[in-house]
Amino acid sequence: MVKNSNYRMLNKLKKLKNECNQAAGKYFGLKLFTEIQPLFKSVAVKQAAVKSFKFLILCILTACLFMSSFGCARLMFLPGISSGYYIWKDSAEKIHIAWGMERNQSTFEGIVATDGVISVLDRINFTDDDVISLSSEKNRLEFNAKIAEKEMSQELVIDITNYNYIEFDLKINGGYDLERTHVGEYLANPETAVFRIDRDYFSTLKNIPFYKKHPWSAFFYKLSADIVFVIFFIFIIGVVVIEIIRITALRKKKKYNWYLILCYGVLILVIAGIYLFLTRFSFI
Repeated sequence: MVKNSNYRMLNKLKKLKNECNQAAGKYFGLKLFTEIQPLFKSVAVKQAAVKSFKFLILCILTACLFMSSFGCARLMFLPGISSGYYIWKDSAEKIHIAWGMERNQSTFEGIVATDGVISVLDRINFTDDDVISLSSEKNRLEFNAKIAEKEMSQELVIDITNYNYIEFDLKINGGYDLERTHVGEYLANPETAVFRIDRDYFSTLKNIPFYKKHPWSAFFYKLSADIVFVIFFIFIIGVVVIEIIRITALRKKKKYNWYLILCYGVLILVIAGIYLFLTRFSFI
């Protein structure tokens, strides 16, 4: 009887020991989890902030690249892709007048007049049905050319000497399309249907600052028109960026407050610079 009682007591002690071990394990596990959980949250917040910052920088760079691609200084005419008239002067001082309509059937007609002397140097992709005539004084050139479907483009190369101006009267399918007429640069469109350029037009165009060229000039004009909203928007974006930097890089710095003040000081300088830029150059 005593032996059985001791055996039962031993089993109870073992069971109690196992329960104690399980309780201790749960307690220490819970305590460890409680201590580690804030660390995981901190790491997750930092990773999210870094990703957000990288995404913001990527968006800004993409926007700048997009705007720069439309503000290129060099006129590029791509046969079969470019649409409308493209006029430029090459390094040999020869003037090129090229046109196309994305391989669609179109009629291009125009007049080139000047107070100088015109010489036709080359006719590219012209057919027998296309008409080109030069006046007896050689100061007025007329052309009428048709591009059939799936044809790439056509181009005239001319030389003009002893002139002060060149006047263009260019039509597409019997009408004017100024947005598809590029003179010297892409999107450098004339303001009137019949327009003139002087002898120094192409060289002067290269010296115009980028912010006064399309599309930058139109972009800055819109910013200047609502400068209060622009400043407020930049301030909000700046605060978001600073908070991301604070969470990811500054929170463990010894001079945390000084770095934070420095960040906001840079933001104020940026806003002041943008304000002076938009108001000084009078885009409106």
